[in-house]
Amino acid sequence: MKLPAGDDVLIEERKVLEYLLSRSHPVGRFKARLFAALGFESTNVAGFIEELRRIAAVSDVSEVIDTPFGRKYEVPGELKGPFGELSVVTVWFQEGGQERTRLVTVRPRKS
Repeated sequence: MKLPAGDDVLIEERKVLEYLLSRSHPVGRFKARLFAALGFESTNVAGFIEELRRIAAVSDVSEVIDTPFGRKYEVPGELKGPFGELSVVTVWFQEGGQERTRLVTVRPRKS
C-alpha cells in the first residue's frame, strides 16, 4: 500500500529546520547529527525535503495506526544524501476528513 496522496505531502520547512536538522533541539539534535553525516544541514533543507517527498511517493507503508484524530502511517525508506544513505522510517499523519498527509517525524530504522 502506498501513502495516500504520497505525491502531495505536506512538509513544514520550519519543522525540518527547528527539529530534524537542528543541532540544538533537545530531541532533534541526535537526529541532526545523523542527517548531517549524510550531507543534510540547515543550508541544504531543500534537498532533505526533496528526499522525504521521494520516500513518501515511492515507498510502501509498513504500518497504519488509526487514532481518534486521524490515521498515522509509517513509511520506511532509504534517505539518500550527498555523502551516503541511511535506512529511515518516515511518520506521516492524515487528519480525519483531510486529503493530504503531513510529516510528523523521521527516525533511523532499527536493524
